[in-house]
Amino acid sequence: MSKSSRLKEILNQSNIETGHASLDTSRTLAKELFTCRSRPWEALYSLHEFIRNTGPSLPFDQYDEVSENVWVHVSAYLAPTAKLHAPAIICGGARISHASLVAGSIVGAFSTVGEFTSLKNSITFDRARLFGHNDVSFSIMGYNCYIGSGSILPSTRLDGANILFDMPEGVYISGKTTLGSVICDGARIGALCVINPGSVIDSDAVIPPMSSISGYVYPFTNAKR
Repeated sequence: MSKSSRLKEILNQSNIETGHASLDTSRTLAKELFTCRSRPWEALYSLHEFIRNTGPSLPFDQYDEVSENVWVHVSAYLAPTAKLHAPAIICGGARISHASLVAGSIVGAFSTVGEFTSLKNSITFDRARLFGHNDVSFSIMGYNCYIGSGSILPSTRLDGANILFDMPEGVYISGKTTLGSVICDGARIGALCVINPGSVIDSDAVIPPMSSISGYVYPFTNAKR
């Protein structure tokens, strides 16, 4: 499929009119959180409750409850120095690296949480990659996306105001003072970037290293710093 055809397909499927960016919700254990909401970031509002309700129903021969409300797939790798704080689910084939922290989050199948990374109150879809020294909070990382080393996704504004999502069809007021970003399927974030609260990086967009990004980035865009 050509690049232009793929872009047209994404725009047709992404339901941008209701604030959905391009996320393949079949690629996450948290699919249910997205299907009943009109905007993807709203899935984070009840993430902890979803984890606590879903964990006990996971296949007991595939997932171990390693501590209260923390479930880890038997095929996942957890470094001895990594820490998991409840509630959390680590899916099959995921890799939680040295000195990393996962708290209140779902880590998708075959995803990587690199060394010295902090992942809090977030969802990574399957095969998402955080390469290390990342700080990610209250955010969504889509299927097969890439977060370069040292990049951060903060969840609060310096002025403490409500987080706004400035989408092509209009501005959405989240009503939350703590909320991060949405990184869509296949998007690539270079090293040492800051993706500011309320940003949406749509499918296959590329953010150059050392960029500071706010707002919406279109699919296949190579954003400027």
